[in-house]
Amino acid sequence: MYAQFNDIVKAACARKPKRTIAIAAAADNKMIHAAQAVTDLDLCDVILVGDEDRIRELAAKDGFPIEKAEIVDEKDDKKVGIRAVELVSLGRADVFVKGKMNTSDFLRAVLNKEVGLRTGRQLNVLTCYDVPGEKKLFFITDGGMTVAPSLEDKVEILKNAVPVLHNMGIKEPKIAILTANEKVDPKIPATADAAALCKMAERGELPRGIYEGPIAFDVAMRPDAAAEKGLNSRVSGDVDLFLVPNIETGNCMGKAIGYFGKGQTAGIVIGAAAPVVMSSRAASIEGKVTSIAWAILACGE
Repeated sequence: MYAQFNDIVKAACARKPKRTIAIAAAADNKMIHAAQAVTDLDLCDVILVGDEDRIRELAAKDGFPIEKAEIVDEKDDKKVGIRAVELVSLGRADVFVKGKMNTSDFLRAVLNKEVGLRTGRQLNVLTCYDVPGEKKLFFITDGGMTVAPSLEDKVEILKNAVPVLHNMGIKEPKIAILTANEKVDPKIPATADAAALCKMAERGELPRGIYEGPIAFDVAMRPDAAAEKGLNSRVSGDVDLFLVPNIETGNCMGKAIGYFGKGQTAGIVIGAAAPVVMSSRAASIEGKVTSIAWAILACGE
């Protein structure tokens, strides 16, 4: 069980063989700090892609021994993402990491037809939360990519997300398919989708896990709420993964967890040919390092 972010980092440090990350647009203070942090932990090898002169200047200023990383010099902002993602598609790196660059440009590099990480699957955001007082980490998808997922989209999201938890050693994750209540209501399409997904899971059509839905958030979090409603829940109080019905739910949940629950966030993009780290510039160094560590675990053995 992963109780806190540090457990992810420890597990990734122990994972062999050692992995390599390629940071696109690495000429940035925060990315140099993150590179130094993962190097100090011996978490992974690092390739810094960007303006070499600026990278060396920042590294010297921060006291980062630049010889511990490889530099790929690319001064053209329009090409830096392509140069970095190509390292991953060619097998020189295992994880693609966003540095100081526009998110749309970064995703265009991921989806580049020549050297990108296309698989034919959709891309989704999988977010991990470390919340004070909770007994373990939990995950939410998809609060950042798929706006209004259809039933077919939700199937693909689960097929992308659940194997990541398997690769982390969570053999049978408990999955809550969130809706507004626990009854199938034709006026709330998400409830019908949840029931359909659970039937698919029973038939072995979804990755291994314990699926429950439709289920409201309070029931998913509190066994006493399940008991009050007369529900015999197998996941209540012990959820690993929340599948949200739409992007607004995931976005608001995530921000509320951070604002009210003082939770920390790490996130990766899944569905590409390799794990992708797309942390926001506002993310803490700890959050960036945890996202990188998590992406390394997502690579599998």
